Amino acid sequence: MAADNRSLTRELAEYIHGVTYENIPADVIRRAKEAVIDGIGVTLSGYNADCTQIIRQYIAGLGLSGKATVIGGAQTLPAEYAALANGVSAHALDYDDTQISALPDRVYGLLTHPTTPVLSAAIPVAEQVGATGRDTLTAFCIGVEVACKVAEAIRPYHYQNGFHSTGTIGIFGAAAAAAKLHGLGPDLIAQALGIAASKSAGIRVAFGTMTKPYHAGAAAQGGIVATELARIGYRTAPEAMDGPWGYFQVAGSGVDSEAIQGKLGNPYTFVDPGVSIKPYPCGSLSHPSMDAMLDLILEHDIKPDDVEEVRLGTTSNVLAALRYAQPTDELEAKFSIPFCMGILLLERQGGIAQFTDETVLKPDVQEMMGRVKPYLHEGLEALGFQRIRSLIEVKMRDGTVLSKEATTSRGTPERPMSAEELAGKFADCAQGLMADGVQRQVIETIYGLDEVDSINSLTSMLKG
Repeated sequence: MAADNRSLTRELAEYIHGVTYENIPADVIRRAKEAVIDGIGVTLSGYNADCTQIIRQYIAGLGLSGKATVIGGAQTLPAEYAALANGVSAHALDYDDTQISALPDRVYGLLTHPTTPVLSAAIPVAEQVGATGRDTLTAFCIGVEVACKVAEAIRPYHYQNGFHSTGTIGIFGAAAAAAKLHGLGPDLIAQALGIAASKSAGIRVAFGTMTKPYHAGAAAQGGIVATELARIGYRTAPEAMDGPWGYFQVAGSGVDSEAIQGKLGNPYTFVDPGVSIKPYPCGSLSHPSMDAMLDLILEHDIKPDDVEEVRLGTTSNVLAALRYAQPTDELEAKFSIPFCMGILLLERQGGIAQFTDETVLKPDVQEMMGRVKPYLHEGLEALGFQRIRSLIEVKMRDGTVLSKEATTSRGTPERPMSAEELAGKFADCAQGLMADGVQRQVIETIYGLDEVDSINSLTSMLKG
C-alpha cells in the first residue's frame, strides 16, 4: 500500500479515466507522434524475422478472422491477436525505443521499451471500436505514461532479480490504452489493471532468444485481454497493485509510491526525462559505446587490419546484459559487445543489414570479435548506473592508442533525432514492405493524426 494509505491502483485508474486530449501538453503530443512513427517503423522491420513468422504461423493455425491490421501483411485478426503479432514484430530486432530513468538508483536504459506493448495494443483496439486518430493518440500517451511511471515506481529488485519489464510492466500500459479506448470508468479500469497484474510475465534469461520479443507481444495481447475480461464482468481484487500480496510487493519487493502519486502526467515521461529512439537494432546499453566507436573510426579513418585490440571498460549492469562474448546468431549478437564494436570496425555500419545470422558467422567477423575485450571499469562503476558509461580504447598495431568516453547516443533527449533522421530510420525499417511514396504518406498522416477522423486512414496504408 502507498505510504499515505492511498491506493496506487485507484490513482492509476483515475488518471487513465480522467485524461483527455486537451489535457496533454503539445510537446508531449509531438513526442508521441515521433514515437508512433518509430513504433510502426520497427514493427515493419521485424515483419520477416523468424520469431514473427512463427507467431503468425501459430495464429494462422487458430483459424481466426477480425478487423485489426497485422502491420506489414494482408491479414486482419481479432484485436488481441493482431496485438500479439505486431508486438513480437516491433521487438524482434530490438530496435524499439527505451525509457530513460529519472531516479539515481535505477538503471538507465533498463526500465522498459514503452512504445511497443502500448502501440501494439492501441492500434488494434482503435480499429475494433472505430476510434479517431485523436482518441488513439490520447490512449497511446496515457498507456506510455502508465507503463513508464509503474516502471519508475517499482523497486529496482524487479529488474535486477531477472524480470523483463517490457513484458511484465508493458502489459499495464497496454491495458491502460485499451481501457481508455473502450471508455471504461475507474472501477473497471482498476479491474483491468488487476487482471493484468496476474498476467504480467517475462524473465531476462530469454534475452538473446526469440522469447524476448514474445514478451512484448504477449504484454500487448495480455493488456487487451485483461481489459476485455474486466469489461464483460470478470473480477479480481480491486486494489491488486497494492498491499503485501499486490503486484508492487510481490514482483518488486516494494514500491516508491511518490513516483506515481501526483506524478502521472506531471511531468509526462515522454518529455522529462524523455524516451530514447534507438539508432541501432540491438540492446540500448551498447549504443553510447557504438556511437563513440563510430566517431573514432570516422575521425581517424581506422582500417580493420590496423587494429590490434579494442578495450571497452564499462559498468557491471552493461556487462551483465550484453553478455555474449562469441555470439552464434543475430539474436545473441544484439547483446554482444564484441559484435557491436567489431561490426563497426569492419563495415562502419550497425544497421538492420549487419544484424543477420550470416554476418555473425562470417570468419572475419568472428575473428574481429576476438580482438574486442570488455572489462569492468571500477571508476565508471563508482559513478552509478543512471547513465550508460563506457571508455573505449583502440590500440593500433603501430602502438597508437585512440580513446573516447561515452555517456550518451543519438536518439536520446540530449541528441534527439531530427525529422530527417527519423524518416531515414523508418525507410530502413520499411524497405521491401512499403513503397517510398507510401512511407511519406504514413509519416505525414501520423504527424497529423489528431486531425484524422478514423484510425483506418492510417492502418489502411500499413498492410503489405
